[in-house]
Amino acid sequence: MMRPEYDGVKFYSVYDWGIGELLAKAAIILESFDENEKYTDINKVIELYNIQELVNSGATLNDWDEGKITRYKKICNSFIKVLGKFFGQINDENFENICQSVCIGYVEDYWKLFVQFGAFKNVSGQVFAVYLNKPETTLYKLLQHKELVRVYGKELADILRISDQTPRLIIGKFLQKHDQQCSYSFPKELSPSEYEGILQKYIEMESANLNDLQLLAYSQSSKECPISDKLRLSAKRACDNYWKNRPFTGVGIDYGMGVEFADVSEIKSAKRLENNIYQVTYDIKWLLDNLDYPTILNNFRYVFEQFDECWRSTLVSVESKLGIFERTLSTRGIKEFIKGNHFNIGENFSTMQVKGCYDILKHNGVRLEDVLKWFFEKYLPQEFGVYGFRFNPPSEETTLVEKCRTIASEMDGVLKQFRMYVQDGEIDRELFEMSSEHIRFSSLSGFVKEKYAYGNSSDIKREQFLLFSDQSLLGSIRKTQDRYSSFVELMIHEDVELADFWEHQQINVHWLIEQGIVEENTDGYLKLNIAKVFILKDLYEHDVICPQYYGSELKNIIDEWCKKGDLRLSDSLFSEPEQNYLNYELNKSAYSNGLDLRNKYAHSTYPVDEKIQVMDYMVLLKIMILVVTKINEEFCLKEQIVTTSEN
Repeated sequence: MMRPEYDGVKFYSVYDWGIGELLAKAAIILESFDENEKYTDINKVIELYNIQELVNSGATLNDWDEGKITRYKKICNSFIKVLGKFFGQINDENFENICQSVCIGYVEDYWKLFVQFGAFKNVSGQVFAVYLNKPETTLYKLLQHKELVRVYGKELADILRISDQTPRLIIGKFLQKHDQQCSYSFPKELSPSEYEGILQKYIEMESANLNDLQLLAYSQSSKECPISDKLRLSAKRACDNYWKNRPFTGVGIDYGMGVEFADVSEIKSAKRLENNIYQVTYDIKWLLDNLDYPTILNNFRYVFEQFDECWRSTLVSVESKLGIFERTLSTRGIKEFIKGNHFNIGENFSTMQVKGCYDILKHNGVRLEDVLKWFFEKYLPQEFGVYGFRFNPPSEETTLVEKCRTIASEMDGVLKQFRMYVQDGEIDRELFEMSSEHIRFSSLSGFVKEKYAYGNSSDIKREQFLLFSDQSLLGSIRKTQDRYSSFVELMIHEDVELADFWEHQQINVHWLIEQGIVEENTDGYLKLNIAKVFILKDLYEHDVICPQYYGSELKNIIDEWCKKGDLRLSDSLFSEPEQNYLNYELNKSAYSNGLDLRNKYAHSTYPVDEKIQVMDYMVLLKIMILVVTKINEEFCLKEQIVTTSEN
């Protein structure tokens, strides 16, 4: 069925660029409106509703004076009679014909008004079922209205059991992440226990969408939408076979990273090979000449750069590193750990670093596991007078499975010991051995009360977007066109006045001036508040800032923003991006696509492939290095704070 065309007024929002044209069209209809006219065209009736929404939005044309605005609003108030009368006449006899007469742009408005004026009271379930069974019926639009779902629950359930639309509706409702809350619901007559059969049939279809299959493969079961392991495995196998049955017709771009240890003049160097392969070379002499344990651990900060100058882990996933297509076009699961190409490359690269370092140390009689044991049992007592930590790494003779199982268990142990030391100032071994409480990374506090700060308001997010995003459109002005990708880049390289921006840009620039992020000097040129922009840039790039490493000027700004509620402070051992990373790597409690390294070895659901076991062990060692580094930072900051207070 082809819906009729109708070029009427359609109100979307006051920010619609075509709102002036809509207001002009609305004015013609308002001037000629006759409440006694008999309306037979459903589209003309729905257009009146849209005109009412448009006028009540507050949008006006420049030549509309207060008298005209008041008169138009009064006319719009009388539209309710027309709407009520028309929808009150809908019944079993004319329902199908009216539904087919609605133009495509007004379908959602039609169902909204159908419910609002109670038209469903005059349309039987039998007649409604005939409409539901038409192939062009969009079930999503109906499921958005809870009253329709309640009244026609049986009819909707019957069609949902057989419709090709149902699997994607289930996935969209229960498994897919949306920017806004999902706005539709299912009838109670369709039991969640029926979803599995519907989804299994979809997985077996040739037309199944790859994004949907991936969501199913990494989904987690819930009361609202039970997902069995068999269904997830079926979806995973369908994903694996997807490209086997389809010829690749696109353009492929190869990329990758390699790690090499060689006798070179620089500690670290990088070069680009063929096919976008980048190879990083580390000086093997440096590693061999510095086999002392402190330098080995420091190498992960200063040579391998797995930590930045504020001792934040560089292994984490942060929003600013996602590409525009990864942010906007990717289909995400509700509990999915968000990772883009930047994270994936970094994850593989950092694991290769650990593997290369591990092998070199082992070949020269040093076990990385012994370095970790030294940190807890020798370094902490000697450097900070901290006693009681115990760390028992796996021995050389144990299998890879036992190595993974032991290192994961010992990781939990040292984190519990650290928690006890923070809380009690000592490690009571007898009390420790009685503890069976599970470690949650988010609940682990440190000594430093204001260690991390996070954005906590829409203003902070807006400031970051306008300053640094290549999507804010503030980097392009009349005199420079598209030379710069962001507003900050433009401001750094050019002398800019407010008049250089187009009118629609000036609204945001004015707002930045009001916020004190941008300043206008006596000559009329715009300048950045460097201190505030530095903090916002740090937050934008890392999703967290570390006030302890800032000077007094920057700390004062952070204090001010915290008082306003723009920032919030935390005393956790790990930053939130680090907590997210650890939860992704070690378990599935937070993320449906988590690697679950800790649990799969603890519960013997590990892979049998020894090559995978080797790399899993390297990842676990990498995480242990993260744990060691963060604990060391805590004791260093604690000592620094004590020293500062004494002086």
